Amino acid sequence: MTDVIFSRAPVRICDIGGWTDTWFYPKGAVFNISIDLYSYIRIVPNNLKCINIISENLNLRAEIQDLHEITYDGNLDLLKAAVKRMNIEKGIDIYIRTEAPPGCGTGTSASVAVALIAALARFSRKNLIQREIAKLAHELEIDELKLESGVQDQYAAAFGGINFMEIDYPSVKASQIKLDDDKICRLENQLILVYLSSRSSNEMHKAVITNYKNNDATTVNSLELIKDCAYEMKEAINSESLGLMGKIMNKNWKAQKNLHPSMVNPIIKKIEKLAENHGAIGFKLNGAGGGGSVTILAGIGSEYRLKRKLYKEGFQILPIKLNLKGVQTWTA
Repeated sequence: MTDVIFSRAPVRICDIGGWTDTWFYPKGAVFNISIDLYSYIRIVPNNLKCINIISENLNLRAEIQDLHEITYDGNLDLLKAAVKRMNIEKGIDIYIRTEAPPGCGTGTSASVAVALIAALARFSRKNLIQREIAKLAHELEIDELKLESGVQDQYAAAFGGINFMEIDYPSVKASQIKLDDDKICRLENQLILVYLSSRSSNEMHKAVITNYKNNDATTVNSLELIKDCAYEMKEAINSESLGLMGKIMNKNWKAQKNLHPSMVNPIIKKIEKLAENHGAIGFKLNGAGGGGSVTILAGIGSEYRLKRKLYKEGFQILPIKLNLKGVQTWTA
């Protein structure tokens, strides 16, 4: 009997420099942190000619009868694209499960793609390194599906850890930042991840890109500040005090808010004020903005009080544990 193959890949938070890892920005930079909220893949041989894809979270299914006649119809298209690019012709059932809520702004779709490519590579006995997996996951979106996609999420999911990336789109020069155990514990204790709502950022993306191409001064200056924040965070992460990290998160968020009016809504304003009034020293919306989730850096001694207030106000807090391994595969 052929082994059942499993894989998992993390998501990322606190994407300082986000928005500068896309095609319209010439040379960007991003700092981000991978955490143990996983996307899981399970591949089970089915002894048939068809390939079944089942999303356990979303209760969705897709079937591929012919690798050369795949229809992209909005139903699990990214996963179909991975099967096509990996040239999988044997019958298998692919099960997908994610721990991050939908539309979380933490790069979940990239995490799923990375996990699936790694699992399919093991299934077909192809030796792909992390960088190759990340590159292929990004190509699925831009080449196969003709979507707009940044590059940071795929590399964070593949490599894990704390990453600083210099980007000459679509090329990525990624370097991992090593921390001692004390700093890792401090970050896991002080960082708070709060889920707000699922969001679609298509219209906001279009507006920001149009303004940038038209040399709108506010947009151009904001993106430059955001990129600078990534370089600053690369240095700040190794500083003794977490206060400097908090200041850079706030600086990035302030510049991010200036990109588009829909970056902020009443819920975001509410949680930002709540965090400020209960001991937060850093605040940054994850991903493009407009919803999704937020990373909060609590001051020492205020983390419990802040979490308690967030719970009381009905916000959903997600667990944070730094992921230092990236994508992994194994067999049953």
